[in-house]
Amino acid sequence: MFGIFRKREKRAISEAPIDSLGLPYSSTLASPLSLQTSMQLSAVYRCVEVISDSMASQPWEILEFDNKQGWIQNPFHNSFYLLNSEPAPYISRYTFMKTLMTKVLLEGNGYAIIRRDNRGDPVRLDLVTGLVTMFKRYNGSIYYMVDHPNYEPVKTEYVEGYDMIHVLNFSYNGYLGVSTLTHAVNTMGLASVAEATAKGFFSSGANMSGILKSNLGKITPEKAAAVKAAWAEAFSPTTGTPGGIAVLEAALEFTPVTVAPKDAQMLESRQFSVLELCRFFGVPPPKVFDQAGLTYSNVEAYQLGFITDTMTPLDAKFENEFNRKFFRPSVRIRTQLNLNINELLRANLDAKSNYVSKMFQAGGYTVNEVRRECRNPLSTNENADKPMIQVNMMPVDKIGQKEPKIDNKVKKTVEE
Repeated sequence: MFGIFRKREKRAISEAPIDSLGLPYSSTLASPLSLQTSMQLSAVYRCVEVISDSMASQPWEILEFDNKQGWIQNPFHNSFYLLNSEPAPYISRYTFMKTLMTKVLLEGNGYAIIRRDNRGDPVRLDLVTGLVTMFKRYNGSIYYMVDHPNYEPVKTEYVEGYDMIHVLNFSYNGYLGVSTLTHAVNTMGLASVAEATAKGFFSSGANMSGILKSNLGKITPEKAAAVKAAWAEAFSPTTGTPGGIAVLEAALEFTPVTVAPKDAQMLESRQFSVLELCRFFGVPPPKVFDQAGLTYSNVEAYQLGFITDTMTPLDAKFENEFNRKFFRPSVRIRTQLNLNINELLRANLDAKSNYVSKMFQAGGYTVNEVRRECRNPLSTNENADKPMIQVNMMPVDKIGQKEPKIDNKVKKTVEE
């Protein structure tokens, strides 16, 4: 079967990434740090953690169109369990979405294969962790060559474009995404060097390098080596005591040659690197526990900005990719997927209560829908499922005028 497939695709055009970060122009930029080294930076780790956790915290809603009620949620859809509990037997929905988002940020592309039954309905989602090569046919369609590393020898699989969830990070060509680490390579390099400098400074017992100078002229190499060894033994954290005391012989003078951390603004550089990395990932500094400028009055604004500027575009990206591939075309017409971003406000009870109250007053929520949002038992009253609006408003030209009293009997007769 694969021999026939390869023969048919012999004229395919390869659009494969050059390196593991999905960088199609690595010759024009410095090479990014490895993924492991990048994640050792606290700002990078926290930014990736915040975004991926926020994405994984949002449940999928399956909406179906009704001619009378419009788009309504269907929690009993066949794919509801697949999307919200267990995409595959070996992974949970939370871990699946978190890992997929992490690969989008760090590698530039996140892949998941849609497994279907004989009718074409999705029954499983497999997260791709191996090497993926993307091919474009001359008719514009796409297919992928996937290497599964968990097999010995490595198993190669060909997947059609409509069976592959492919979420791109920032892209220059619309086919492949580019890792955020690639654009932040200079900032991460500076941050990594600052971390290494701080580690080296404190590992040496906070002692500076320098020169031992003799005022008696030239000394023998053996004498110089002995003095150097004695000095290193006194101050090395591995062979001596950090901050130890060295005894200099007569006419020997120590001259420091290392720039002091304060003069090098090492602390300021490390703080600036945190802010720069937050800019690349689109995460507010308070989200990575940078307390500078944070007050009780603006913490809610930071949270709202994160949801509006960072998570909303990412939600739209995931929703668009899933909606155009997950369901069969005949089902896709009246069914769509939606990420419930309201879950990110679950802990913000003040904002959530304000939102629910306004929706109820405008007739957007019924009494039972409000109770459902508050995790309370639903009311059995027949009016609890009817939308309500306030009626204490009146036209300006009616102010001060009294409504004429109407006898109920007369009113009933008129209505009849």
